[in-house]
Amino acid sequence: MRGERVYLVLGCGDVGFSVASRLKRRGAELVVVDKDAKKIELFKKMGYSALVGDFCLPDVLKDAGISRAEVVLLMVPDFRLTERALGAINRLKTELKIDPVVVARVLDEAETAEVKHLGASDALPSSQILANFTLSRFEELKGMVKEKRLRALLGELGGRIAIVLQTNPDPDGIASGVALKRYAKAFGIDADIIYDGSIGHQQNRALVNLLDLDLLHAEDVKFDNYTAFALVDVATHANCALPKDILPTIVIDHHPVPSSEVRARYQDITVVGSTSTLLTNYLRYAAVAIDGATAAALVIGTLTDTMNFTRGTTPTDFEAFEHLMKLADVELLGKLQSPAVPPDALDVLARAIKGSKLNGGYLITNVGEVDDRDTLPQASDFLLKREGVQTVLVYGIWNNLVCVSARTNDIAIHLGQALRQAFSEIGSAGGHARMAGAMIPLKAIKAKSKRVLKRAIDRQVGRKFLEVVGVTKPSKRRKARPRSKR
Repeated sequence: MRGERVYLVLGCGDVGFSVASRLKRRGAELVVVDKDAKKIELFKKMGYSALVGDFCLPDVLKDAGISRAEVVLLMVPDFRLTERALGAINRLKTELKIDPVVVARVLDEAETAEVKHLGASDALPSSQILANFTLSRFEELKGMVKEKRLRALLGELGGRIAIVLQTNPDPDGIASGVALKRYAKAFGIDADIIYDGSIGHQQNRALVNLLDLDLLHAEDVKFDNYTAFALVDVATHANCALPKDILPTIVIDHHPVPSSEVRARYQDITVVGSTSTLLTNYLRYAAVAIDGATAAALVIGTLTDTMNFTRGTTPTDFEAFEHLMKLADVELLGKLQSPAVPPDALDVLARAIKGSKLNGGYLITNVGEVDDRDTLPQASDFLLKREGVQTVLVYGIWNNLVCVSARTNDIAIHLGQALRQAFSEIGSAGGHARMAGAMIPLKAIKAKSKRVLKRAIDRQVGRKFLEVVGVTKPSKRRKARPRSKR
């Protein structure tokens, strides 16, 4: 265990024992320290790593492995003992160049500010420890540790950081990029936010315009000008503009990605509802002020990626959201939630409604050519509200591509998997269980002429989707009859 990161639990009374046992159930590596030899012997018999000694002495803390500790939990009720222990920990921080998260037990809220002044990262009143030290509290401690690591990495970097968003960034990606830029600036590091594709949806454009964001398009960027690279709301080169010969320095994303596919000096792949949640907590744990506009952007990022808390939401998301709502600019938030709808979006919606066909709860519609592909998911979202509709598939032609947008309320279908099954052989497809998309090169559509192109797209996109989800049977092509000899 010498190379592993550990949690130090200082003090093993009833509270210390309860916290240690909960941490151990979560798989944390622990070292318990206390003066009472009988208690320590009991801990050892229960399988804990434990040490007899006075944790107010630096040498005892060294023997306990504080140099490897990510979190130090000071679980004694005596404030004077807490003060002495914090003094020893502070001296070792300087001597050993370490910076663990230190959580101190306090008797009441009045002592919280004082222990933080003495060097504690956080404080827990005795009355709340047993109630609060649940999974969410454990996740919060892990978040604090990650923030410390990222801060340490930024301290090693010089120059300027390129914050790279996913292709065609959504509100979650944009807001998270803004938050990471603010976080880096708090520690003296300048950064640019870079994207590729387009910022098409009116909510995305409203976010950029109302916050007066200076986003750089990848085509206008020389990546050689940057000394470090951060991927935000995306974890690999597959869906962003970072050149494949450049390894990212930092990756922060909430989507589940195999660890073997992520290569970066610092990685935070935490499966929560949104990347906005993760960046909110980086700012919180570092005590970086969040202005009203940034808070509003992060709120929108959270709401859009969780579909108003109906998809993939965790207690961590709710806690971060509650914090943001106390800070958000309410007027700006209202504008971001209800941006003006441009005329072209209304035109596409009208065509989507007119051409829609309902088949057993599945609504399929071909809107023809569009100038802005983001009008397709907007039409999908709207049509899903129609009575009797469980699943929507909207498709149209944009830039020599057939773009497909799908939405569903049916828990029996996984749209991302269904679209991959339907279209991966002729294009690219994927997404979540309840929302997904696909792009198919127009040349992959088998049509003899432009006159029959619409029918060919309906057959190879709309009908193919219905076949995959089992609404219609696969069509059987008629075999040509041999010509009779005369």
